[in-house]
Order: sequence, then C-alpha cells, then structure tokens
Amino acid sequence: MKNKEKNISAKEEMFLQVNNKTPFAVKEAFALLRTNVVYTNTVTEGAPVFAITSAGEGSGKSTIMSNLVGEFARIEKKVILIDADMRYPVQHRFFGYSKTSIGLSEVLSGIVRDKNEAVIHTENKYLDIIPAGHIPPNPSELFHNTRFGTLICELKKEYDYIFIDFPPIGVVSDPISAVNYVDAYLFVIRANVSNRIGVMESLNELEQVGGHVAGIIMNDVDFKDGMISADKYRGGRYGKYGKYSRYGKYSKYSKYYTDLSNSSKE
Repeated sequence: MKNKEKNISAKEEMFLQVNNKTPFAVKEAFALLRTNVVYTNTVTEGAPVFAITSAGEGSGKSTIMSNLVGEFARIEKKVILIDADMRYPVQHRFFGYSKTSIGLSEVLSGIVRDKNEAVIHTENKYLDIIPAGHIPPNPSELFHNTRFGTLICELKKEYDYIFIDFPPIGVVSDPISAVNYVDAYLFVIRANVSNRIGVMESLNELEQVGGHVAGIIMNDVDFKDGMISADKYRGGRYGKYGKYSRYGKYSKYSKYYTDLSNSSKE
C-alpha cells in the first residue's frame, strides 16, 4: 500500500515494510521475531491473539508491529492488524489509509454494527487492518464492553493470526483492559529511551492481571561492539519523551514519572 501521508522521513520509510532495500540484518531480525511468535505456546481456539505494548512512547512498537504482520503475510498466513491506540494512532502512516477511516472506536461504540465496514483490505491479500477510527472520549472503557470480545471471537474464525497495536501500558490502562482476549503480549524496550523502573512497573502490572508476556523485544540496539552495552538501557528519563509529551494527560502514572524525570537530571 502506498504511503499517502507525506510526513514520513526517508530513514523511517526504509523500515516501514521489509523489502529488497532493507538491510539484511533488519530482515533477519523480523524473520526471527516471526519465527519466535509462531512457536509461542498459546492454548486457544481459533487464531491466537498477540498484542504489542511498551512502558512509554517512543519505543518503536508500532513500526515493529507493521513489519511483523508483513512477515506473516509474506509466508501466506491470513492476518489482521487492529490499531488499538485510539488516542494517537500511527498505523495509517505506515499503510497509507486515511487517519479518519472508520475503525475500532466505531465498532466498539456501536456506531458500526458490521465489523466488515471497518476492515481495510491491503494490496497484500493476506493482510487486513482495522484502523483505530475517530478518537473517542473513553478509549479504555470501550475495551470493557461486550463488543470487543464479540469482535475478537468473530476474527478468530476468519484469520490465522490476530495482532493488536496497543498504546504504552505505562501510560494508559488500555492494554490490560483487554487482557481476557489477548493470548500473549510482546513487550518492546528501546535502548536509550525506555526507563528501567517504568519497564518493571509495566511488566509487573501485566503479570498481576494474568497477562502472558511471550517475549521482550529490544529495539534500536547498537551491536557495533558485538554486544549490548549496559549503559544503552538507562534508568532516569525517557530521553526526549521525558514527560509523556503526547500521552501526558492520559497517564495513570503522570505524577510518578514527572517526579522521576525531575530527580534524574544529574
């Protein structure tokens, strides 16, 4: 699908979907990730449901997810990607559909009765997408109604894999609101961005509600020296995202992370 949005940098464009121009190491990383997901032990009827999240914004989880679903479509698995970040969706930038497309928020709020009205069929016949839809006033609450469970049950009968792109769990509660319908979570950590304390808090929260973390994806690691440097994964601030620049007003831990940011300027 061509990118109709013009605000994507040339560097970012390279990694939107794996192609012939993608560096070999990146191709192999996504192929390995796909293999690990395939062999994740999930006991479920119908298509397994994998959700991706992180502790804070800027981890690169949405870019990773856009490539992961592409990898599954590449091996002719019928997959659907649900953009469940109804506050700040970004998948439309990667796949080129309109940000104002009917999507998940309309389905969960009952505005759209037939889920097929919200499904976008991409140029790859194995890959479909449900956009985030228009921004609702109560995203977290929408995951608690019966429509989300009904949607997932219907999709399980039609696809081989279901993937959900959630917002950061360290900021909003959406990822755990849907825990009863997610078979496994993929948790993204980004070197020099993710905060150690925030990551542990988020993983503990998932564990407390019975969420199964299938694996942790370490993003943006410099392998120049043949190993991950310990100081690549820092405590303290979220770099340039220090106070949740976009999600701040939604954050469950806004005071906690603001205090943490202010206390770590040494």
